[in-house]
Amino acid sequence: MTQLLADLTLPLQPAAVTLRRVLSGVAHAHAQALQQAAHRQDRALAQLLAELADTGALRPLLLRPTVSVLARVWLAVPGQRSVLGNRLRAALAVEAALAGRLSQPVTVPALPLGLPRLGLRLQSDALEWLRIAPDGLELQGTSGREALAFADLTPTPPFWQAYLPVHPRLPLTQLALADDNPLPIFHDHPKRRGNVVGLGDAPVDTWLAQLVFAVDQLATHLPALLDEMRVFLGHIVPVGTLAEDHQSASYPHALGTIYLTLHPRPMMMLEALIHEFQHNKLHALLQLGPLLAGDEDLRVASPLRSDPRPLRGVLLAAHAFLPVAELYRRLVAADDPMTREHWFAERFQEIRRMNRQAWQTVQTHARWTPLAAGLADELARLDGELWAP
Repeated sequence: MTQLLADLTLPLQPAAVTLRRVLSGVAHAHAQALQQAAHRQDRALAQLLAELADTGALRPLLLRPTVSVLARVWLAVPGQRSVLGNRLRAALAVEAALAGRLSQPVTVPALPLGLPRLGLRLQSDALEWLRIAPDGLELQGTSGREALAFADLTPTPPFWQAYLPVHPRLPLTQLALADDNPLPIFHDHPKRRGNVVGLGDAPVDTWLAQLVFAVDQLATHLPALLDEMRVFLGHIVPVGTLAEDHQSASYPHALGTIYLTLHPRPMMMLEALIHEFQHNKLHALLQLGPLLAGDEDLRVASPLRSDPRPLRGVLLAAHAFLPVAELYRRLVAADDPMTREHWFAERFQEIRRMNRQAWQTVQTHARWTPLAAGLADELARLDGELWAP
């Protein structure tokens, strides 16, 4: 695997070749762990997993954000398994049906369920049970029963609400106005209190315009990174607006999902999009094994935050900021009009400084595992290129 990581920070080739190989390994390991645990603890879930595995559908489905986050929490938090088992079965069944890979109907009791590719969310308070068939859904609620075909889905209240507006210029992801993450999420940051899903003070069109700007910039200056996003980034969850700051987050158990606030300067959204996507890539890689030998939680002074950070966190920061710096470098090389904005030069220097300090901190303390050998070489090379004359 080490030779596969030579461009996991900044891809050198299109089509996300390296990332796809990492994700294939992650899906394989995740499927095995999930099937083994379900076999012991949840017969209905185990049966569905076995059916999907037999057709080759399970591993791709476990990379979808709505399925992956439920599966990872189901595995990691044994106390949640009785609650999450039906939600996980429903998410798997819906995604399998939409992919044409569901052979038998799956019936579950009332539960909240996001259907991101349909742009809908199921309202569980009006529902008694849900039946997911290969060609559609049947819902039974206190007000009656409704049958809907996937090919002609025209949902009506009280079972449904639209929650995922899709923009034709954003093929890489969806702006998710509801979060399927089953765990209460709190930022590990001294100045942040957690995620409250919502658009804040800005209309959805403003959010979409900033994301379209981000996609256009990536397509022009970092197209191979955009290819990776098309493969792996499923949901952007808005968590409000801030006039003077930008906050973003991602979590190891919620692969393919990032949380962003809106900032008046569109470039801040683009920076955060790259930064959190990079975290998603390393979170995926860490599913395959540790990157640092010894104590990954060793606390060190961080050049990026006021609180001491685990060495692993500083590594994540270095990995996240290098592609941001490369974006600024390419904007300069292209003489982009943005480079003449009053804030640009100062921000570029700040990013370079944070990169250098983060990487020097990692170099000082890190002992690399064999898995991380290629990654360490790449980080050193990119840092050198960033400071080359």
